[in-house]
Amino acid sequence: MNSCYKVRACCSTAHCDYVHHSDVIQTINHESSFSFAMMMNEWNTAGVRMKCPQCGQPMFFYPVSYIADPVTFA
Repeated sequence: MNSCYKVRACCSTAHCDYVHHSDVIQTINHESSFSFAMMMNEWNTAGVRMKCPQCGQPMFFYPVSYIADPVTFA
C-alpha cells in the first residue's frame, strides 16, 4: 500500500443523516490536502458553496492521510 493524501467532504450539520464521506481530490502531501480543505471551507463561508445532496446545507471538507506501513524483514 502506498501513502496517499486526500480531501473528503461530508455534511456540516449534525441533524442530517447523510453519512457518505466522499473523496473530493487526491493531493501530493499532507500540507497540500490540509491547505485545500481550508480553502474549500473558506469558500463555503464566502458564498461559493458545495451543498449536501440531502439537506442542502454546506459541505465540510477535511484532510485524510493514508500512511503505508514500512516493510520489515524478520
